[in-house]
Amino acid sequence: MKKYFFSMLAIAMFSISSTGINAQPYLDIISVKYANSPNTGFQNRNGNTVKLKYLSAGTNLPIQFNNKRDAVIFSPFFENWSSKINNNHRQSYYSIALPVTLSKTVPFTKWAVLLTGIIRMNDSNINQKTKMQVGGAFMVSNKRNEKLTWKLGIYLNNELFGVFVMPLAGIDWKINARNTLFGVLPGNLTYEHKINEHFYYGANFRAITNSYGNTNGYWRIDENQLGIYLDTYMNKNFVLNVEAGHSVLRKIRTGVKGISKYDAAVKDNFYVKACFAYRVRFKKKN
Repeated sequence: MKKYFFSMLAIAMFSISSTGINAQPYLDIISVKYANSPNTGFQNRNGNTVKLKYLSAGTNLPIQFNNKRDAVIFSPFFENWSSKINNNHRQSYYSIALPVTLSKTVPFTKWAVLLTGIIRMNDSNINQKTKMQVGGAFMVSNKRNEKLTWKLGIYLNNELFGVFVMPLAGIDWKINARNTLFGVLPGNLTYEHKINEHFYYGANFRAITNSYGNTNGYWRIDENQLGIYLDTYMNKNFVLNVEAGHSVLRKIRTGVKGISKYDAAVKDNFYVKACFAYRVRFKKKN
């Protein structure tokens, strides 16, 4: 039973990474992440001081179809942002979300589709009064060869500041046996280099846009990060990821939907991030 379970994960993971929004050569079955961004940086130093902390925990649970190429993936997660601007009191915002993804190949072609639906509750206090956000993404991918896959799609979400729509363009490129480039812009892009079975390093870009309810309306964060990372595998599956970098064009805003907006004009800062995960990697042809 255990052997069958991990075989199912590996096959479903291949579908996710070949056609998914987060196209990557692995799947984190369970992960916990923590990031800290103190008021220290080297660009955009004329804004207001800001300190950010981030915590999240999530899982990916794939259910494989009988054809062993398609899958439905349940990816529930929890996250928390904590911010302190100037000398004001620290504010915290929470999210509970359930993305559900259908990964489907088109028979006898090099095409595949991915459809994701997302429901989430984002607020300074999760309770019965918290408004539900509903969104999703649609993406098509074309496998050019065994090493390269292109992707195009669209993402939309009913944010608290209005409907947020974003076109998507992705790549999954195995450059050679040790180097891989994968991701979907503008959301994320990762370069990975394999040193050996226990160590990988690379560079990351990610762009995050989220909105959270509060007593006066909403709190919005646009967090763009550029960093370098090291993955250390303690055994075949347990991995510790550490990353350091700098935010780029960070924005924190508040407002009332359709009425008013206020830009806190915060600084860009360094950040450090750590992630501990149970990860399953899959092998690609060279």
